[in-house]
Amino acid sequence: MRIRWKLLVLLLVIALLPLIVSNVISRLSTYRLGAQLASETRDVLVAQAQYRLQNLVDNYGRVLDRDRKALEFALRVQAREVERRLAGPPPSSPRTFFAQHYDNKEDQPDGMVLSEKHFQTTSTGELSPIAVNYGEQVYLLPPGVDRQDVVDDVAKLSTMPEAYRFLYESNPELMYWQYASLESGLHTSYPGHGGYPPDYDPRQRRWYRAAKQAGTLVWLPPMVDASTGTITLGLAMPLRRADGTFAGVAAIDVPLPGMFRELRLPDAWSAEAKAMLVTPGPANQDDQGELLIVAQQNYEERGRNWRAPVELQALESEDRRLLNESVASALAGQSGVRRMRYRGRQAFWAWGASRAERLFPVVIVPHELVVAQARQQEQYVLAQVIKGLEIAGLVLLGAVAVVFVTSLLSSRRVTKPIRQLATAARQLAAGDYSARVSIRTRDEIQELGDVFNDIGPKLEERQRMKQALALAMGIQQHLLPQGPPAIEGFDIAGRAVYCDKTGGDYYDFIDLVELAPGKLGVAVADVTGHGVGAALLMASARAVLRSRARQETADLGELLEELNVHLARDTGGERFVTLFYGILDAKPRSFRWISAGHDPAILLRAGRDAEELGGSGIPLGLLQEATYVQQGPVTLGPGDVILVGTDGIWEARNPQGEMFGKDRFIETALSCLDAPAERVGGAVFDAVQRFRGARPQQDDITLVVIKAL
Repeated sequence: MRIRWKLLVLLLVIALLPLIVSNVISRLSTYRLGAQLASETRDVLVAQAQYRLQNLVDNYGRVLDRDRKALEFALRVQAREVERRLAGPPPSSPRTFFAQHYDNKEDQPDGMVLSEKHFQTTSTGELSPIAVNYGEQVYLLPPGVDRQDVVDDVAKLSTMPEAYRFLYESNPELMYWQYASLESGLHTSYPGHGGYPPDYDPRQRRWYRAAKQAGTLVWLPPMVDASTGTITLGLAMPLRRADGTFAGVAAIDVPLPGMFRELRLPDAWSAEAKAMLVTPGPANQDDQGELLIVAQQNYEERGRNWRAPVELQALESEDRRLLNESVASALAGQSGVRRMRYRGRQAFWAWGASRAERLFPVVIVPHELVVAQARQQEQYVLAQVIKGLEIAGLVLLGAVAVVFVTSLLSSRRVTKPIRQLATAARQLAAGDYSARVSIRTRDEIQELGDVFNDIGPKLEERQRMKQALALAMGIQQHLLPQGPPAIEGFDIAGRAVYCDKTGGDYYDFIDLVELAPGKLGVAVADVTGHGVGAALLMASARAVLRSRARQETADLGELLEELNVHLARDTGGERFVTLFYGILDAKPRSFRWISAGHDPAILLRAGRDAEELGGSGIPLGLLQEATYVQQGPVTLGPGDVILVGTDGIWEARNPQGEMFGKDRFIETALSCLDAPAERVGGAVFDAVQRFRGARPQQDDITLVVIKAL
């Protein structure tokens, strides 16, 4: 008998006999195990649902606390800006638009747009967006208030839209109206809009009286907006004159959808689950009292009477004792999940910890939804077990055929893996990085196959890395100025050469026309290291610098302190950036600057005197509490040149290890001081290249040349 047939008989005896015995035993035990597993799965899914609800209210509670702090901070800033303007002189030519201007389309200011969040209810019951203006505010004078009596305050508050808009853009989803009402009756609101009732007097509103009486910041219960009929939440705080007397009230209205924007209920629960913000009502001797619903979806009805107060609905459960225990837990700062009845149905109640104003979130999910999902999983597990038993029977019948075929193919066991390797190698050579072999011989051939399978992904990853570096280099080069800036009386040039595909050096020209005509910001920075990591940090620093530099500020130290905090948070102090930043002013031909650990700039006077423009600040990103001091200004005469570079210039080394040095740097620039700025910079780069010779570039090189004409 041939060996192949002997092997066949041996495999049949060894494989089939144990398989038949074990299959009979496993069919009985597996079915019992499947039933038990299905029951346990149901219990686990219910527990997971409770855990999910717990996390949901905990996270939502933290979001609410974050939003509360953000709104309170915004209101304090808003009140401070109003008080500052009331204490100062009025502008010479204020822009004022009263409610009647907005109500008359012919008198409306430019920039009116249909709001995406402010709606009115039409006579047919449909919602119609109202027109608002995000560039202006609206003034309102209640009946009986003469405009001449408040003319000074009208003028003083005319610049408030810029403060309102800044606060609105910081939290657009949490802002509905921002307004300030004075004791004199003058009322301003942002964004600008019409639609006020003719007898509207803010001094009679609940929010005004509450803030005036409390004397501090207060949160308000839901109220109806007089302009749109929409129910909102609000917070208000009193305003003071310069002498400390009561001036009025500043307030912010919060749209109810904004309070629930980050609450994500699973799709299977969203149709019947209830999410709300609640506060305990008055307690009595027997229990904690009712839970009053402060915010939920059905408070979104429109067109309500703005004079009538909003009556808070009560949230109750037939399980009064359990409800009292849950309220006590929330007020004690503990969140939880409990099964209680809600409107006659069993449900899972999840509550968050009570925070400001004793508010806390409650999410109620009917028990049937959770159990239905668990039952589906239970049925699925049982079905899978039965299916597995059926498959096992088919496997038993097929085992004979498999063993028989295996023995016939055993002779090909050595040659087949080799053919696989040859075929896959040809595919890899043709550029198919997905070429793989599947060899399970458990010998040296399988080891060779595993090594081959590792080659393709590594080659592909190397190719992707090359492409990514090329793309990153293109993006970074695009972030650098594409040409010299045009500023009267100056010739300016800049250039950066990286030692890798991407680098950590950065220079920029920032047009500061928003601050004043003829102003230009000049920045040169050096990030620790080079490569992709340095390039990313450079891009982040550039974005913050460009955003903040165009804002009104007289002190460059504040600008660098803000940039330093941003970078310190991003890097954790593990990377830092040296920065030289200055503002060139064309009219007085002056230059003021500030340095964060950067090498001093060099000022070459027309008479060939060299001065250093340095500073004492530490590099950005090391310590959040660092301070920086502005230097200058210096006045520039015709022919004066300012050189701002990175240490890659003077620390460049020749093949003998000698550094280029600042003396060579200054001498090179002086040798062509009469040439245009571009030629001065080119001469420095050429000199560094010649000095370095065949030695590779070890650091990024950047230079900005500013020449007064």
